[in-house]
Amino acid sequence: MSALSRKIAKTVKIDRISAIWIIPIVTLGIGIWMLYSHFAEQGKSVTLLAHDASGIVAGKTVIRSRSVDVGIVESVTLSKDYKKVVIHGRINKDMEPLVKNDSIFWIVKPQIGREGVTGLGTLLSGVYIELVAGKDQSDFNDKPFSLSDTPPLTAPNEAGIRINLESSQSGVIPRGASVLFRGYRVGNVETSDFDIQSRKMKYQLFISKPYDTLITQNVRFWKEGGVNLSLSSQGANLDIPSIDVLLSGGISFDVPDGTKFGEPVKPFATYQLYQNKKSIQDSQYTDYHEFLLFFNDSISGLEVGAPVEYRGIRIGSVSQVPFYTRKILATNPISNHNIPVLIRIEPGRLSDVLEQPTDLAKIIINEQHNGLRAALKSANFITGALYIDLNYYSEYQNTPFETQSQAFGYDTIMTVPAGLSQLQAKLLQTLDNFNKLPLDKTVNELNQSLQKSQKLLESLTAITNSKDMQNLPKELKTTIESLNKTLQSLQPGSALHNQLQTDLQKFESMMDQLSPVLDTLNDKSNSLIFAAPKKQDPQPKARGH
Repeated sequence: MSALSRKIAKTVKIDRISAIWIIPIVTLGIGIWMLYSHFAEQGKSVTLLAHDASGIVAGKTVIRSRSVDVGIVESVTLSKDYKKVVIHGRINKDMEPLVKNDSIFWIVKPQIGREGVTGLGTLLSGVYIELVAGKDQSDFNDKPFSLSDTPPLTAPNEAGIRINLESSQSGVIPRGASVLFRGYRVGNVETSDFDIQSRKMKYQLFISKPYDTLITQNVRFWKEGGVNLSLSSQGANLDIPSIDVLLSGGISFDVPDGTKFGEPVKPFATYQLYQNKKSIQDSQYTDYHEFLLFFNDSISGLEVGAPVEYRGIRIGSVSQVPFYTRKILATNPISNHNIPVLIRIEPGRLSDVLEQPTDLAKIIINEQHNGLRAALKSANFITGALYIDLNYYSEYQNTPFETQSQAFGYDTIMTVPAGLSQLQAKLLQTLDNFNKLPLDKTVNELNQSLQKSQKLLESLTAITNSKDMQNLPKELKTTIESLNKTLQSLQPGSALHNQLQTDLQKFESMMDQLSPVLDTLNDKSNSLIFAAPKKQDPQPKARGH
């Protein structure tokens, strides 16, 4: 046997683990613990869907709530259909209660809006994602959130009430518009959408606490935002809203005059949006009786909602103008010049006047036998608006009328021509009579007279332009000057006047001397030839003889 075979080593089996394995085992345990600790402290993962990822950087863009970092964006990718941006973020462990099913995320960046300039701080730090916690207490369902470009108008956890409005009117009230109660802002318009199927605008309003108690069953909503100018018998009324409402519009609400507030409503109750405050007054009269009227006058200026009055007291409203149905059109009403108008008699308008309920429709039907008629009257001469007036007319009293007279299934009210129509008819009759006058003959005679007058004027013009007529003023002026000189020479103090005065004195003296001779000639005309007898002196006589 060789020496090699004699030196084979002996093997011994060891029953315990070697101490060398302690180090890798401890290292593996530490690694597992660190890995578990890392994932355990990461918090919830959230998925956000956006239209674009402008300014968002994975590992850098933070998620904040009230300016406190609560998470970070881990990755930014595109969706499988490449139509949206998928952003994966991680919320810190201690901030997990902020993430609920109704939480809201939006991007904060520099913007200019209704509230002014916001997000200026992001110019240096970059954009970030803001988180507002919701109030849904159900289990988190890991559904993706929508990442909005604009902040929410109201936080999900803000106390208040949300309601819905429907409107078939033209015009849109934008998101963020004010909601007012008697001019005071109590909320805002959260959403403004158009429903294609119903063809109506639908709005969601938020009324903050404590003003949510103002939303009751009897409140009515109407549009604000325009300058309202109303003309009435009391004068003109100009209503101008605030600048904020004037620029962006708004919605006001209140209860109609004379109506109680009613009971509170549940969230997301639906209301109708009216055109203006005036229209909400008519919405409370749900009890009415319809009458059909036929007018032979023009209804231009008569609109839906126009008042129906009895001697100045409103008792109803115009429902449809003109009112055409298939039955009415089948009778060809245009050929008989009668235009149908449907009105509503609303007894509720007299609730403050009448102590007991009255069948107003029955009274109107019966009183037509006594001359009650309907007529179109002018409500405003400037705008041309019309209303329907019910009144008694003496010329129609005791006229035959069927108390159950109906037309096309509606009770009727007989009509009379309006005052303006009567005036127009008289004016047309006057114009017709004027047209019948022999104006042609009168005009011909007038033309002949004018021609003769023209010839006379031409003759006078020729005479005036002749040399004799032109020299006449000069000769007349010379005569007047001579007469003036003559009159000046006869004035007192002039030589001619003094000479005439002296001659008149001499003539008077001569007449005194001739007086005896004239007396003698009067007694005896031949005394100049024969001597006149001497006269005896008169003898005095005794008294009584």
